[in-house]
Amino acid sequence: MMQDILKGNAQLLPYDAICTFVFPDYLSWAKFLYDKDSKALTSDHDNFMDESQMKMMVGDEYMIIENGQKVG
Repeated sequence: MMQDILKGNAQLLPYDAICTFVFPDYLSWAKFLYDKDSKALTSDHDNFMDESQMKMMVGDEYMIIENGQKVG
């Protein structure tokens, strides 16, 4: 469908799914990865995930706050 909408020029990525997690900092993310309680979110992971095909992207998001308001 996307190829039809974009006249065959879509630069599609080969993903079946995307999952986004947002953490306040990298340390919080690391703690989540190694926290035994976080496994409750992934109890059926082995039933449908092929880790050999998984990709991970990590990045930062910056915003400018002025007088308590986001300005950029």
